[in-house]
Amino acid sequence: MSRLPRLAWASALVPAAYSTWSAWQVEYGSSYAALDCGRWFDQGGFGSTRLASALLGDAYEIADLALVWGVPSLLVLTGLLMSSVTGNAAVAGRRVAGLLVLLALVRPAAPSYVAEDGCSMIPVLSGEWFATVARAYGAAESALLLSALLVLLATRTARDAWPTGLAGRRAVAFTFDYWVFVAFLSLFEGGLSSLDYGLLNWLRVEAPASLLVAVPAFLYVLTGRTFGKRLMRIRVVSTDTGHWPGWRRAAIRALVFPVLVCVPQYGLVLLLVEVLWPLADPDARTLHDRLAGTRVVRDLL
Repeated sequence: MSRLPRLAWASALVPAAYSTWSAWQVEYGSSYAALDCGRWFDQGGFGSTRLASALLGDAYEIADLALVWGVPSLLVLTGLLMSSVTGNAAVAGRRVAGLLVLLALVRPAAPSYVAEDGCSMIPVLSGEWFATVARAYGAAESALLLSALLVLLATRTARDAWPTGLAGRRAVAFTFDYWVFVAFLSLFEGGLSSLDYGLLNWLRVEAPASLLVAVPAFLYVLTGRTFGKRLMRIRVVSTDTGHWPGWRRAAIRALVFPVLVCVPQYGLVLLLVEVLWPLADPDARTLHDRLAGTRVVRDLL
C-alpha cells in the first residue's frame, strides 16, 4: 500500500474516534428529567408501523452500543490491517465504509422519540417522526460519514482480490425473516406493543417465559431456506458437500441468533463480533458459518 492510501486510512480514524467521543458526551454528560404523566401513549394495532418500530428499536440499540464501545475506530483499524496484510483494499474498504454509513443512518432513527407534550410517543414513520430523526442527526453521524468517505478515497484505485460475497442479499433476507418472526410473536402477545420496540428488549434470560419463543426461531432458521432467503434466492450449504449441511451443522448455525438475543449486553457484543468478522474473512463468511462449516450461496433453482 502506497503512502497516500495509508494517510487516507489514518485520517479516517480521526472522525471515527470522534464519533465515539461525541456519543460519550451524550451518554454520560447529559441529564434527564423524569416526567410524571398520567398515561403513556400506545400506538396499538398491527402493521408496518409496529414492524418498523421493532426493527428500528433493535438496530438503534446495537448502533448506540457500537458507538459507545468504539466500534467505528475498530472498523477502520481492521480495514487498514486487512488492506495491508492481504492486499485486498477494495473489498475491505467497501465493507468498512458501508458499515460506517449504516451506523450513521440507523442511530438517529430510534422509535422512542417523545412528542412535544412530554407524555406521548411520536408514531414511527409519521411526518413528525421523520422530521425528528432529521433533527437528531448530529456531529457523531457527520463524523461517521466523513470517515466512510475517507475510506472510499483510500481504496478508490484498488482492485478486488476477494469475492464480494452476498452481504446485501443476506441483510435483506435477515430483515425479512426478522419481520416474519416479530409478526409471529404478535399472534401470542396481543399486538407488537408488548415487544417494547424490539426483540433485544423483550427476550431476556431473566424472563423464562419469553425464552420459549426462541424455539420457533430455532426451528425456523434450522431449515436453511427461510422465507427471506427464498426471496433473495440464497441458501445455506455445507462447505464440504455443497448441499444441505445436515442437522448438526444446521443446528449450530440456527442457535446463534436466539442465543445472542437472549443474553443481555454480552449477546450484543458477540453480535458486533459477527459484524466485524467478515471484514477479515476471504470468503466474506460470518463467524457462525465458519464454526458450523457452512456458507451462503446463490440459489439458481
